[in-house]
Amino acid sequence: MRGRTRLTATTALLTSGVVLLPAAALAQEKNSSRLSEVVVTAERYTSTVQTTPVAVTAIPAETLAERQVTDVRQLTNQIPGIVITPATGTSSAARIVLRGAGQEQSGINFDPAVGVYIDNVYQPRINGAFFDFFDIDRVEVLRGPQGTLYGRNTSGGAIKISTKRPSFDWTWGGDVAIGNYNRVDARGLVSGPLIDHTLAFSISAVSRKRGGFIDAPAYGRRVDNKDLQAVRAKLLFTPTDKFEVEGAVDYQEDRSDPGVGVPLQVGATVNDPFAVPGRDLTRTELSGPLSAKVISIGGSINAKYSVNDAVTINSITGFRNLRAFSMAPFWLTAAGVTNGALNIGGTSRIRDRFYSQEFNGTYETERLKGVLGVYYFYEAGEAYAFQPYSAPNNQYRGTTAGAIFGQVTYNILDQLGLTLGIRRTIEKAEFTQFYFTQTNFPQSDHKTFKGWSPKVGLDWKPSDNFLAYISYTKGFKSGGFNPVPPNTNTGVGGQTGAPTPYGEETVDSYEAGAKYTTPNKRFRVNVAIFEAKYKGLQLPVFFPGTSSSYTSNASSATIDGIEIEPTWQATDALQLYASMSFDHGKYTSPFLCSLANTKIVDCSNKKIKGLVPAKIVAGFTFEPEIDMRGQIRIVGDIDYTDKYYNNVANEGPLVQTPRVTLFNGSIAWDSPDRHWTVALEGRNIFNKHYVLAGLQLASPAIPTVTGYPGEPATWDIRVGAKF
Repeated sequence: MRGRTRLTATTALLTSGVVLLPAAALAQEKNSSRLSEVVVTAERYTSTVQTTPVAVTAIPAETLAERQVTDVRQLTNQIPGIVITPATGTSSAARIVLRGAGQEQSGINFDPAVGVYIDNVYQPRINGAFFDFFDIDRVEVLRGPQGTLYGRNTSGGAIKISTKRPSFDWTWGGDVAIGNYNRVDARGLVSGPLIDHTLAFSISAVSRKRGGFIDAPAYGRRVDNKDLQAVRAKLLFTPTDKFEVEGAVDYQEDRSDPGVGVPLQVGATVNDPFAVPGRDLTRTELSGPLSAKVISIGGSINAKYSVNDAVTINSITGFRNLRAFSMAPFWLTAAGVTNGALNIGGTSRIRDRFYSQEFNGTYETERLKGVLGVYYFYEAGEAYAFQPYSAPNNQYRGTTAGAIFGQVTYNILDQLGLTLGIRRTIEKAEFTQFYFTQTNFPQSDHKTFKGWSPKVGLDWKPSDNFLAYISYTKGFKSGGFNPVPPNTNTGVGGQTGAPTPYGEETVDSYEAGAKYTTPNKRFRVNVAIFEAKYKGLQLPVFFPGTSSSYTSNASSATIDGIEIEPTWQATDALQLYASMSFDHGKYTSPFLCSLANTKIVDCSNKKIKGLVPAKIVAGFTFEPEIDMRGQIRIVGDIDYTDKYYNNVANEGPLVQTPRVTLFNGSIAWDSPDRHWTVALEGRNIFNKHYVLAGLQLASPAIPTVTGYPGEPATWDIRVGAKF
């Protein structure tokens, strides 16, 4: 409690007196006559999006602010082919699926398929992955496998978040916002020199609070509230022109409600007249213990030494200590009770800590550029879990991973470049489970996972305005262990439960793309076409003859698609943009899964879970010329997402996420000196009610379905300044 008081006080200090974070148009002067270039480090070299031969979307801080992107979750309507939602029953764990590859189960046993990096440091847990964008410089999203340069658990892609560097000039700023559902946000940043030209610092903080939007009569209040505070401190040390060190430490405390669902379908013996198709999604009949807390402390040290104009040596050090607790009801059932319905829920508690270290060297000349590096990663996780129909248990997972990697691009001709790369990863994993109500001893196992991640590519750049490329890349997602209760009959010779390993998931990805910008820099379009072939796809399957599931390398699959990103500066005042993806996938080998009635069938003819067939976003930024002091800016977008499936068996329309079209927009005023901004912002402004995700409990008679609604219409008034 004392630590929370100190954090709240820090936030208040930074935001008092309207010491506010820069709003969109205040971040930098815009050149309204042409499209700006965004600097990226997707290939470990500094370049721009238009000169990088990979499918990458980069969004600078001012654009994030304009489009109301305040955390990882809200990237979902900015990136082609991506789905970002809370994992079922949580508020801070991120379900991230990109090009059909992803992971939605949180905890220490489930690794992501889309890696999240903060200041070049990989974050291994999806718990606490909704990092807040309160001091962000830019976000880069690399689509498709990134195994060569970024390693394990990036078979779907990578999200790179770069925070602002400390400044040697005094700057301070921030914003405050109030909105519906009792929303109150405050952000602050101050930066300046400690030693002229040698040592600079920055401190930033954020507080976000919002009431819930789901009425819960059993609790006497609305649930799904938000209560988050975070602070980050950074130092930049530049003793010489050739050497610099940038260090950062952050603290995040999230006490938001865990996700609470809405009963959509209940068993025949459960009396809930509201649980019908088309029901009110702003009310829930669930009750029971409800609590959640995430505390995350982490940081990074990025050091760089320039040997000469061509050679640079880099060191990247990262660490984090994460604690997460969640207790929430999942569904209604009448089993075991005679008077009313029984709320079934789950309780989980995890503690996870990791350390990582990378050393790499880059070489850049006009003809040749390359990177060579080594990487070390250590993680230790502990968990307590009690889920419906499963005995309480303690778990431990330890992971030690090492890799060596290299990639080189050689310009065969002035316009033609050849890229070759490879990475070798070796990972040692150990796992211990202790079902203390079923046995008086823990059960342990260990396994080594290995993988090669090569890359081959050709890029052709006949002019400064056009780039075309083709590539082959292999991705690697590490294996793991299933905790299986000792009294579980695995269906194989009467063998009882024990830690059960599953193997690596690999993907061979073939991609072709083109990037074009008109000579006047007013229009550009980026296109990527891909085909990804998965082997050893990690899916939940069932022990033969039982209803107990576990993760297995169940099947193979092929996913292909096209992604299109056009941007047009139609006039000096009007910019139009779009983001489109059209994907198709199928399983290519048989595997078993359970239908809603618990029948076990071959599911190889089903649609791939989490793969969105079509996703289209179209938006604009309009800055009209009006005879007044300051500048008006109007921003809006339309976000269409096709329906997709939330379970492997594609069972039940109530579990599917339906087709949905959302409208977002804002209108802002910037003062003539660009110091002040006032904005009215809205998301889902037509108040579309829809189910964002669904959870199904299989039953021989009537399966139970719980839906998790998307956010309703929200609005806020934001006041921001920068000095």
